[in-house]
Amino acid sequence: MGRRWGARSIASLLIFIIATLLTPVAVVGHWGHRTVTDAEQYINTVGPLASDPAIQQAVSEQVTKVLLEKVNTEELVGGFIGNFVQNPAIADRLVGPISAGVDNLIGQAVDRVLASSAFETVWIKTNTAAQKSLMLLLEGKPAGIIQRDGDQVVLDTTQLLKEVQAQVVASGLSVAANITIPDTGNQIVLFETPLIGQVQTIYGFTSPILQWLPLIVFALFALSIALARRRPRVVLTMGVFLALWAVVLLASMSSAETVIQGKLGTTGLGLALSAFWTTFFAYLVNGLQAILLLGVGAIVVGWLAGSSRPAGTVRQHLCDGLQQIGAVIPSGINTFVRSYSLFLRWAVSLVLLFILTAFDTISLVRVIWLGALGVLLFAIIEACNAPDREVYAEIVVVEETVL
Repeated sequence: MGRRWGARSIASLLIFIIATLLTPVAVVGHWGHRTVTDAEQYINTVGPLASDPAIQQAVSEQVTKVLLEKVNTEELVGGFIGNFVQNPAIADRLVGPISAGVDNLIGQAVDRVLASSAFETVWIKTNTAAQKSLMLLLEGKPAGIIQRDGDQVVLDTTQLLKEVQAQVVASGLSVAANITIPDTGNQIVLFETPLIGQVQTIYGFTSPILQWLPLIVFALFALSIALARRRPRVVLTMGVFLALWAVVLLASMSSAETVIQGKLGTTGLGLALSAFWTTFFAYLVNGLQAILLLGVGAIVVGWLAGSSRPAGTVRQHLCDGLQQIGAVIPSGINTFVRSYSLFLRWAVSLVLLFILTAFDTISLVRVIWLGALGVLLFAIIEACNAPDREVYAEIVVVEETVL
């Protein structure tokens, strides 16, 4: 007959479910707070894209296309040549190559502007406006250059094109000043999802605590583990869900990028958007990779602490090695650590999780370093338990049973 569920077990399960459901919100929300809502960090993230060849090529293609659509170079060249060449056959042969050369000069003028510091200024100005517009979109008050169009979030590049046009005129191509860039038809799709409304709702509820949401989630997991009777199993299950959420979110991002690239193609705007995605979501991807690694680590720890025979064998080998190390530790330190080992384990776990979630973004490097530090500290604690491990193990079992 199975063990009956008590109040502690039920509370542990409910808290675990809440923490699990909040995990993706916490990860994405924490990234959004660090990257999107912070205007300075946003510009620091996307600002360097002004020098990205894919961005410059896409903007160059759009500006050049608009200029050439409004300037009939063949007509202008034909009229000019007609003033000097009276033979229509000869004039017609000259118009094509000369007009193509003029088109090429216009393209080169645009390229020079985009390769200069002037474009960086335009890019920063445009993205500053984009960040403010994105914040209004999240708050359900869309305005500015980023708008919601059904399930799509679109970026209006009209102002960017006009700014670049002004720089082209300033560079010496005065004919560009007579061209009117249309106010419509310059939108590009940033991403498409049916969950825009839900994202706005979630942001509205969580924005005051986005910075601390990962810490709250891990605190809930810690509380669930503390209340559980079979803690290794809860740790292992937590690791499985962390890894699954990380994989699902990474796959969703990759799928969304593939869909957008399929619509825009692998040149021009498609490559530019890909470059923007790669840079803009770099911290989020890195954070999800960190969560995946953290989940795998929790699975290993939960399995290693479990009651299965293979786990017990591995644990015994590790204990034998730590026992030899513990023999050289001074008896005073050994006794102190052994007396407070349960408290020290929890203290180490909570402090490391606090450092991971409370400062800056969650990154793969920080998880690796903090994980290595955690393994070292836990090894020291176990080494100090080694001389009378069997007696201590019995005490821990009694303590956990009582708790």
